[in-house]
Amino acid sequence: MKIDIRFYKENDNWYADVPNHTKEENEMVMGSDNALDWLLDSANNWRDEEKNEITLTLSDEDTNEYVFHFNRTEHDDDGAYYQACGDYDLLYPIWICNVTHDVFGEHPEDLYILKIKS
Repeated sequence: MKIDIRFYKENDNWYADVPNHTKEENEMVMGSDNALDWLLDSANNWRDEEKNEITLTLSDEDTNEYVFHFNRTEHDDDGAYYQACGDYDLLYPIWICNVTHDVFGEHPEDLYILKIKS
């Protein structure tokens, strides 16, 4: 499955734009916020104007055309930890909450960022 999700930064906090969830449920924490900062900084280097939002095309299927690949390393009732695969500056794990179940139906073993739009 492939899906575009908009993420936006407000008052130094990151949020996913996923319908049918509260702002608190959509808050990105425990490494996900840092990963989005890193991706946004990279995107802002490509353009003249800085923005506080980014849209990622995500997939749970390997298309061999991904920009980043994350592998699930831990999973529990509250969410899952993912680790970036490959030679990235993003060496720490990220945590993704159960809102992911409404997007992918579960916490997939692998997540791929196919596109970064800003």
